[in-house]
Amino acid sequence: MKHFDLTNVQRQPVETVVGALIAESGHDSREAATKLIAQAREVGLGMRDYLTLAVDTRQGDNSARFLEAGLTGYEAALDHLDLPFHNDLSQGVLLQAASDTFQKFPGTRALFPEVIDDMVRWKDRQDQLESTDHLVGQRRTIAGSELISTVVEDDSAERGTFIVSELANIPVRTIRTSQTTVGMFKHGSAYRTSYEFNRRASLDILTPFAARVQRQLEISKTTAAVSVLVNGDGVNPAAPIENLSSHGADFTGGKTLKDNYRALAKFLMKRASEGNPVDTLCGNFDTYVELMFMFMPVLNNKDGSDVEKIQAIGGPSLQLPIMGGTVKFALSSAVPANRLIAFSKAETLEELIEAGAAISENEQSITNQALTYVRTETTGYKLAFGDTRTMLVTNA
Repeated sequence: MKHFDLTNVQRQPVETVVGALIAESGHDSREAATKLIAQAREVGLGMRDYLTLAVDTRQGDNSARFLEAGLTGYEAALDHLDLPFHNDLSQGVLLQAASDTFQKFPGTRALFPEVIDDMVRWKDRQDQLESTDHLVGQRRTIAGSELISTVVEDDSAERGTFIVSELANIPVRTIRTSQTTVGMFKHGSAYRTSYEFNRRASLDILTPFAARVQRQLEISKTTAAVSVLVNGDGVNPAAPIENLSSHGADFTGGKTLKDNYRALAKFLMKRASEGNPVDTLCGNFDTYVELMFMFMPVLNNKDGSDVEKIQAIGGPSLQLPIMGGTVKFALSSAVPANRLIAFSKAETLEELIEAGAAISENEQSITNQALTYVRTETTGYKLAFGDTRTMLVTNA
């Protein structure tokens, strides 16, 4: 498998790295963009990260101004190319300048997706309710395929205690690779604008469309991640199933999950006592509402809900988007009804990102007169340990 050596990236002044993108000849501008994209792909970085690394803000004609403003290499490149992503009238910065730059210098369109992403973040700051940020323990960029690993225990009878007596063998776990590769899938979509649109419209018209692309991309990734949590990754099996009723839940008289904090607490304590404490619960929107009403204040009680009183003396605390706590709740519409996926985030799911997959989309923006906003990611998911997650049935 190929590994990237970022030490080979030579740090240079912004004029050297991106200056050729604003060549007077449209052909030369496109050629410079193709070269820049190839350089980023060669080291497995997206355009934003590559420019952050390759542009040395301590060198060049405007180094003093860049350092005073605290700009990164990527931000310095936007400044040099006159590609603002928001209006700042007090400084004479107009978003229309970016539209003009993209039209006049076609090679600068290699940065078109990044500029649109920045524009959306500045104007909207949209919260992603469904995001893999809440599910994965770590992310890695890979080139090509990767095999799924598995952990094998040795035959030591003492491995569960991890107390090693004098001259005794140290319990060892072996990490092995299987013959099964991680499934990689591309997520995302695009909007293409016409030449006439670009001449007459400001870039900020794209904001709501780009925001939807980003939201749908994240939902698609979350669905794939949840599928691995539930069904396994081809080497580690599906998550074992437990019923909340086996921990004392009472569903008589119309009671639901919101009425069974005691049973949920027992489940969490059981997982912790088995050496696999739960720090994340993943469920759908209906389950979120159930947990939210679990914390409903008692009428005429100024001290809060009964559950909050239990938490005050050491009971497990849940963290929903509107409250703090120790066990975080992750939203995903892909989780089946009346189910909670309980797991330890740091030890369970890993997200693998295919190198060069995102950078290839930048090429589409420089090939013709139409500007194309493409937002895609090619990702795969694998489990680190197979015993850190449980599917909890919350209506039985």
